[in-house]
Amino acid sequence: MTPAGTRSSGRASASGFTLIEVLISFTLLVTLTAVLAPILVPSPARTLRASAGEVATTLRETRRHAQAVRLQKRFLVDTQARRFAIEGRNVWRSLPDDVQVALTTGRSLISHDTLGGIDFFPDGSSTGGRVSLRLGNRAIDVDIEWLTGRIRMREKTR
Repeated sequence: MTPAGTRSSGRASASGFTLIEVLISFTLLVTLTAVLAPILVPSPARTLRASAGEVATTLRETRRHAQAVRLQKRFLVDTQARRFAIEGRNVWRSLPDDVQVALTTGRSLISHDTLGGIDFFPDGSSTGGRVSLRLGNRAIDVDIEWLTGRIRMREKTR
């Protein structure tokens, strides 16, 4: 007999999970794994895009700095050490070890066999050029237009 005000379903309560709860949990786990795995596992394409993005950002920063201080500023690339910087700032940014870099620029802007640059002027224009990054069979060219100083990235597969 049960006390007044309480109900009894007549079944004993069971602890544990139902099959539906287990299936829903498993489905959520599989979905999260499918979504997060490509993000967490490094891929050559993502590494290359991130590196090209950093180069393009530093190029834009060099251009903005030249406009702000109204002086010519140089973006430097060391192709052997796989690094780049804004001249005058002793902060070099390194590329991943497996990323190859090449610089296309004017002959007068090459300091050594492996060190060269691209100049930006106070009006936003530049000497123009290209920074090419390659990883495996993928490549990204970061192009700098001489007249406008505009910076564009173009991805290609070789």
